[in-house]
Amino acid sequence: MLLPRPLPAARFRALSAALLLAALLPTDALRAQLVGNDPASSPFRDLEKTQQLTFSLGWFDAKTDAARVGPKPAPFFSLRHDLNLGGPAWLTTRYSTLRSERRVIDPGLPAMDRDQGMQSVTHHVADVGLTLALTGRKTWHHTVPTLGAGVGVTSDFGNVDIGGYRFGTKFAFTFGPGLRIVLPRGYSMRVDLTNHVYQFQYPSTFFTAASDSTRVLDEIGQRSGWQSNWGLSTGMSIPLFR
Repeated sequence: MLLPRPLPAARFRALSAALLLAALLPTDALRAQLVGNDPASSPFRDLEKTQQLTFSLGWFDAKTDAARVGPKPAPFFSLRHDLNLGGPAWLTTRYSTLRSERRVIDPGLPAMDRDQGMQSVTHHVADVGLTLALTGRKTWHHTVPTLGAGVGVTSDFGNVDIGGYRFGTKFAFTFGPGLRIVLPRGYSMRVDLTNHVYQFQYPSTFFTAASDSTRVLDEIGQRSGWQSNWGLSTGMSIPLFR
């Protein structure tokens, strides 16, 4: 009578360990090992809403321009609409307004008398762009980090002041990161850091010498220049449709 050959020790230990592991693992956990992560414990969740409207408040940290006649830093209000275009891409339309002030100067006067005080101004910013959700159409631990960029205009709709300067309407680029925190029933909170880049242009009077031989600006190369202005905002988003 032929007896079966005994298993080698190494193979026997491996087979025993596999059988013991199979006996200890619950059925659901074993299934998860075979087909992937258990959806209930996954850090990812689908984003069901394809549109949202966001109301935000923030702080616009306007950079001081060369002639010091631009708007000062001030709080702002923003209204934003996001529409999913498919996958991670969202079409973003935004309008912001801020109440600020700026310095008025008379370049024809000597330097000691040139400052004419502060003037209240209301700035309006409108832009449209593309926002990319870095987690696609899903949340990660209920958050969605984003990167956005767009183009638009900024204006104070003001008139030319006593010194011949006018902020006017300027073409602007916008870009920056953001973070969306998804709440139940499709509501969200979001924080955005946005850079507004636009160009300053000064009149020729700023380069003309006054009676004391001083000028507002000395270098003709300063007649125009691009400037970045960061804005930090936080807001509440409500879902629109599905």
